Amino acid sequence: MVVLFRKSRDDLSLCKNHHWAFDKFWFTINDDYTIRVADNLREDSPHATPIKDFENKSIRLPAHEQYYPRLEALQWHRKAFFERGA
Repeated sequence: MVVLFRKSRDDLSLCKNHHWAFDKFWFTINDDYTIRVADNLREDSPHATPIKDFENKSIRLPAHEQYYPRLEALQWHRKAFFERGA
């Protein structure tokens, strides 16, 4: 499989499950690139690592800072995260 490289800095490389959870505001990313999980998240998944286990863990970042996710994009997501009562 060939993966195209995009120069966007608004992207996060997530599996489809975590992408869905991010879009549903189950978690967000802090300015220090650590994960913040919604306080009101209730999950029951015997076959997968619970998202709550990722609380305060750092995300894996690209080798070059120029490709890090833009803080402005993360801040937009985090604002929406808290507006939804997470």
